[in-house]
Amino acid sequence: MISSLVTKNHHPIIYLVDHQKDARTALSKLLSPLKVTIKCFASAESFMRQQISDDAIGMIIEAHLEGKKDSGIELLETLVKGGCHLPTIILASSSDIPTAVRAMRANATDFIERPFIEHLLVRDVQQIINGAKAH
Repeated sequence: MISSLVTKNHHPIIYLVDHQKDARTALSKLLSPLKVTIKCFASAESFMRQQISDDAIGMIIEAHLEGKKDSGIELLETLVKGGCHLPTIILASSSDIPTAVRAMRANATDFIERPFIEHLLVRDVQQIINGAKAH
């Protein structure tokens, strides 16, 4: 469940699941001006081992974790089946139309191919933040 925007002294949390350390570092740096906490995970397995925080407002997931086709989308599908409905952006280093369609059917809020235009990703994350503030 999405919190009403976070307790007083905490920033909202965006989860980032990407197997590439450089990508996690770059995305964390890109999104830091938005006053969100980015919690990074290198795999779906490591993410699934932790409890989702009440301060979580969204996720960014690489579509093909560790080179496994659609593994990030499988993570999203698993979360949705389990009742987690955080707004989620799927990033894809390589993709095709069926992959994008599958992501959107899994309730992804956006599907962005890499290399992406930075301001588009920032805009999408800002929309997630604004949506959380509205609730």
